[in-house]
Amino acid sequence: MSTAEEPIAHYNKRFENINYEDKHLVGRYFDNCVFYKSTIKGCLFDDCTFNKCTFEETDLSLIKLKETYISDCILINCKAIGILWYDTQNPFSLQARGSIISYSSFFGKNLKKIKLLNCVAREVDFTGCNMSSADLSGTDFMGSTFSDTDLRLANFTAAQNYQIDPAGNKIRGAIFQLPAAISFLDSLGITIVD
Repeated sequence: MSTAEEPIAHYNKRFENINYEDKHLVGRYFDNCVFYKSTIKGCLFDDCTFNKCTFEETDLSLIKLKETYISDCILINCKAIGILWYDTQNPFSLQARGSIISYSSFFGKNLKKIKLLNCVAREVDFTGCNMSSADLSGTDFMGSTFSDTDLRLANFTAAQNYQIDPAGNKIRGAIFQLPAAISFLDSLGITIVD
């Protein structure tokens, strides 16, 4: 639980090598802060705000986000496994580069123009998301769910292991690359031989 001595608002601060593992933080405001080589695994953020924050080489796995805002935040080389991002308040905006975001859910979130670059996003639920104009370059989507997802103008260059049913998603104008794009044929129930 948060203590009375800790400040509520943090502006332009750098948190380096901190350990908030399994803590419960209530009513905190972080603006333009950097979390570097830290552990906040399993932390419960209750009624908190993260605005324009950067998380670098930080373990955010299994954090819980109750009544919490995530706005213009960036994950760089982070481990962010098993997070229910759909629990965050709207508006929501996040970018990730070189991060592991597997076993998470963005169910129903507006992810328009999201950037997930060179990430591992295995078994992630993108059901009902607006991912139009997203940049998903180089990301591994093995086992991830795209259902009723808006992927118009999304960039899947060098992305791999995605299974996207063109009939169950909006994909007009999206960019896909061979050989990964052959996965579209799976939804047709046909067999291709050499």
